[in-house]
Amino acid sequence: MDCLSAEIRKRLIEKGASMVGFADLKDIPENQREGYRYGISIAVALDPSIISGIGSGPTKDYYDEYIRKNNLLDELDEYAAEIIKSHGFRALPKIRKSVTTDETILKTTLPHKTVATRAGIGWIGKCALLVTKEFGSAVRLSSVLTDAKLEVGLPTNESKCGACNMCKNLCPANAVLGVNWKVNMDRDNYFHAFKCRNEGRKRSDKLGVEERICGRCILACPWTQKYLRLEENKTII
Repeated sequence: MDCLSAEIRKRLIEKGASMVGFADLKDIPENQREGYRYGISIAVALDPSIISGIGSGPTKDYYDEYIRKNNLLDELDEYAAEIIKSHGFRALPKIRKSVTTDETILKTTLPHKTVATRAGIGWIGKCALLVTKEFGSAVRLSSVLTDAKLEVGLPTNESKCGACNMCKNLCPANAVLGVNWKVNMDRDNYFHAFKCRNEGRKRSDKLGVEERICGRCILACPWTQKYLRLEENKTII
């Protein structure tokens, strides 16, 4: 299925995806992956000029970018599913309306970042966001489940954050514990999701928007800063 994998990646990148990875989900409980063996992880990078502007908190531009990229991801999910189905396989696009969060634990059945780590496109940072070498944590994610055998990446099983605690030091909610993630680690052992949720709610209320957003940890990440510098240099050149 190398040709199908290459076709999916090429066409999604042409449609606006920044990264596309393929995951073997065999080690994920079958009920969580809804009976599908493989997953496609799709990432779109956030606009670096907008991310650079959220040092004092989320802005209206950041909110608009957040919504814009979420809408793009839904489109990319459905587009990928169409490609797969045209080859005679089943596919389940995990668009926003099909993903529910258990509000008692603030978790989904199969997080997009889990598919992303199984595809090897990044690791989970101390702030519980996916971190990539290319864009830091300045990405939005989605995924597609399928029974098509894809050319899968090498899974990422541990953090590459090391001793860095920038997100911990700058988190206004004190939600980041400073513990490095590794595969199968419970999120509560390195991150307080409810503290993050509550702080995001306060900041969104001040901004007058419905989505819970903050973004401080995204900007703080050295990998994000590297992405911002590279993009800034491109602009100068």
